[in-house]
Amino acid sequence: MNNKKLIFTSLLTVVFRLNESEKEIGYEVAKSEAKVLEIENTKITGISHNTTKNNVSTKIKNKSNKILKNISINYVELDENQNKISTKQVPVEISLKRDEKALIKIIPQNYTYTIDIIGYSYETEDYNVNVDLNENTANIEKLSNLEEKQKELEDMLKYDILEIYDFKGIDDTSYKVKIKNNSQKNLGNIIKVAEKNSDGEYISVSNISNNSTLKAKDFSALMLNSTDKENTLEIIGYTYDDIENKSNIDIDLKTNTASIVRN
Repeated sequence: MNNKKLIFTSLLTVVFRLNESEKEIGYEVAKSEAKVLEIENTKITGISHNTTKNNVSTKIKNKSNKILKNISINYVELDENQNKISTKQVPVEISLKRDEKALIKIIPQNYTYTIDIIGYSYETEDYNVNVDLNENTANIEKLSNLEEKQKELEDMLKYDILEIYDFKGIDDTSYKVKIKNNSQKNLGNIIKVAEKNSDGEYISVSNISNNSTLKAKDFSALMLNSTDKENTLEIIGYTYDDIENKSNIDIDLKTNTASIVRN
């Protein structure tokens, strides 16, 4: 059995972001700099004649040197006569480092014959970027300087409060991992687990929650499962509610950041 099937990262650098962060809007960037996603197939057709239409998918790859987070894929659904049925967006649930790939699953409507990917959006450390593939253009929203907000926090690392350790393989697809609450607060938390196939593509993200609140300084064991013995699991982050400060904390272990949203 491969004991390295479950991967997690412990190093964390925290970035404080309010849900009402000010932005500079309308800054345009060169398309060569902004078009960083390689999309395997931007047009999927013949869907309504396909008996496996519920499994429509394509693949994306990060070609940039930056870590991309909050990725969303924009697409339109067309019927057999190429009339537009709807315009939709599908979020990508995982941040991608350079050359990392993810499988994008799209659920079409009953009469959808063609799915045409028309653009995408993503966020880097400093910018929100929207790419329009039809117009071959890109726009960027530059996030405001957050240094003053960061200084308001006495200890940024206090948000990384869950210790994830001691994972063990039970069989080819089942694993157990322990989590410890290192804080002084009782927490309700969700662990985010990504699954990779044998081609190194992220194929899914699962949210695994405790059955009960994790008390301060206490630990709990969670069961994790992959869908195939050849696949690997990776813990990519976790979320929890800070009731005392009326906020939700989202820890992203891919980007080594924490997002704090005030309720």
